Amino acid sequence: MKNESNDKCGANRERYVDIKKVSRYTSLPVKTIYDWSNQGKFPCIKYGRRILFDIQDVDKAMANLKQPYLQCEKTVNKIIGDLHGNGI
Repeated sequence: MKNESNDKCGANRERYVDIKKVSRYTSLPVKTIYDWSNQGKFPCIKYGRRILFDIQDVDKAMANLKQPYLQCEKTVNKIIGDLHGNGI
């Protein structure tokens, strides 16, 4: 039996995992992961009725979803500027 504390810090981590483990790992709902795998955002391996995910691919996909701080700040400032410019 695996030591749960080792799994949390990355030791003894499995490389290929099922969708439930990806959901726990990413804190995303299972449905979102299914949708994203169908859209090609999360590469997966389909083997019969099973779907497996490579944790390294999941890490890369999540990294690609990150938005730089400055880009988020620019977007917020634009929205606020638009609201003030329209008299709202």
